Amino acid sequence: MIQIQKLVAYAGMAVALAVLLSSTAKIGSAILTQNSAPVDGFDVHLDDNGGDLVDLDEEPLLPIHRRLQAAQKGESGPGAVRDVLPALAHMASRVRKLDESKLPYKCGAILYDQQIPGEGGDLLNEWIQKMVKNNGGSFLSSGEQESKDAFVKEAEKQLQQLGPKDWKIIYTHKNGLAFDADENILRSWRGIVEKRNCHFVAASVFADPLDHSIKHTKKQFSECQCSMEEFKGKILDAVGAGNPWVGQLNHFLFNSGEGSGMDMKDKVKRGVKLLKNNFDLVLVDGEKDFSEELLRITGWKARSQVKKANISDGELVYSKKLVSAVGKMSAANGDEHFIDAVMHIYHNSLGYLMTQ
Repeated sequence: MIQIQKLVAYAGMAVALAVLLSSTAKIGSAILTQNSAPVDGFDVHLDDNGGDLVDLDEEPLLPIHRRLQAAQKGESGPGAVRDVLPALAHMASRVRKLDESKLPYKCGAILYDQQIPGEGGDLLNEWIQKMVKNNGGSFLSSGEQESKDAFVKEAEKQLQQLGPKDWKIIYTHKNGLAFDADENILRSWRGIVEKRNCHFVAASVFADPLDHSIKHTKKQFSECQCSMEEFKGKILDAVGAGNPWVGQLNHFLFNSGEGSGMDMKDKVKRGVKLLKNNFDLVLVDGEKDFSEELLRITGWKARSQVKKANISDGELVYSKKLVSAVGKMSAANGDEHFIDAVMHIYHNSLGYLMTQ
């Protein structure tokens, strides 16, 4: 009976991955082909070779399946499920969390950083600004400030003026905080808000590494003003060099693509520790909706939902070669392992295997 339950669990996981991939990429035999039809999000077509991505007899592309493979073979090394999950489950019980019993909070400030590239991230920001305007809050974006110092000074000024029913929404991105070096600023802002008997919520929204790469690729193609053939060479060269865009972990830690010489594993540990000690809300796009969480926290009413991204980009098609190259880049810059840990700790990914 236990073996049957395990087989059912593994089969369910394979189906789940197929659904995940079907929402993020078109895996085809060609790296990029051109089609004039508009695309709503990411259309997907898995050809006969698409099953390679979930075939446990081959080297899996995603860490979640490498652990499944290890467990299936009875291995108990660092990559196996039974060794990894207990430690991550223990960490999940020690992270900062929203106080559900007090929601919605009567006043406060929400500092957020979101890693959704392209139109999807822009539409989320536009919706948040509309909610702020409709509900009498205030919005501050680091990208609208001349420098990081100017942003920090303006944010502190606004937090000092926080009233008993006020909400301040602060978006940190360009010219914003580098959390590896600015953890003290984060703690200082929390202290300012809490002294005014309000709540400070630090939130970070990440994306699945493959989804993040695909959206960046779509964005670059839409801005390229080049032919499909020209773009093919450019994107492969850029991915091969490992620097076509700033990785999520590097942006979170350093607000840039520079790693300050820090080892990849140390970066992942540092990122997880920062989240655990300082962030009240940690999401992966597609797992939970940040817009819904914002409404729960503030008690605001929404007249509309966040619009769905709809970009006509020639319907890019991704080969296994490009997906593999992107995966290697995500592994090298730490995104693969960092987001994998976030999924385990904050979204209980593979948690059901603990009961098998």
